[in-house]
Amino acid sequence: MSAMPLHSKVGAVVALLAIGLLASFTLTWPARLIVWHGLSFTLSGRMLLGLVLLGVACAGTDSIVRGHAEMHPQQQEEAIGRYGVRHPILHWILPAGLTTAFWALLARPGALEGKVTGVVAASGALALLIYAEYYGVNSPARWRPKAQFALQLIAYPVAALIYFAIRESLPATRLAADVVAMASALLCLRLLGDEQCPLLQVLLSALGVGSFLGLLSWSLRPRVTSPLLYSLLLVVGLYVLSGLARQFLRGKLRKEVSLEYLFVGILALLVLLFYAR
Repeated sequence: MSAMPLHSKVGAVVALLAIGLLASFTLTWPARLIVWHGLSFTLSGRMLLGLVLLGVACAGTDSIVRGHAEMHPQQQEEAIGRYGVRHPILHWILPAGLTTAFWALLARPGALEGKVTGVVAASGALALLIYAEYYGVNSPARWRPKAQFALQLIAYPVAALIYFAIRESLPATRLAADVVAMASALLCLRLLGDEQCPLLQVLLSALGVGSFLGLLSWSLRPRVTSPLLYSLLLVVGLYVLSGLARQFLRGKLRKEVSLEYLFVGILALLVLLFYAR
């Protein structure tokens, strides 16, 4: 794939994901009994296909982002080290999360035409997201900060879709809160991954934000009936907490900065609640 033009690479990855999404609701997949060290569980064929799609999204994005034909290896390593792309998982998070969200939502009952439209929408969104990840690393130096900022903005609609899919796919149990916590930690890791600070600090901050949002989702689930409102409230929480964590990592967390984020968060919550009435 490294010798292919960029558009061909993106097209190949998106085509594979689209075919997998179509197959997930048009074909019947047998279940398999998995036995491992005395433990047994049933793995559905659709779940196995979902894991394959997750792998394709991660591997395809990684290959595209790292496969810039015009960059020499030394230049590529310098760009990777300077702009926080040293850890490949950062580029996998948003495409993998978006793929998983569409895979989960397409499993819901509905007309075939609507699901095919969903696959088309998913393909377009994934293509744009992979392009954004690519140009966030490989664009000229003067444009790279703008590309990185665009990725930061894109992360929040993706987060909303992920939270919506979790709400619609999982019952109100401890498992749902744990999944929200894990997804939030990964999203926060993507938002904070470009900060020039030790990886351990970023990981701890992401885990803290994820744990808090998992608890918040557990509290909101029985009180908020609208899945869309539930998702947007969690996105507001992600924005406020990740913003505070970023200022903390930069050593700029002051009282006035904290109050600013809290004010924006409360204002956004009031607007959402007003329109939800």
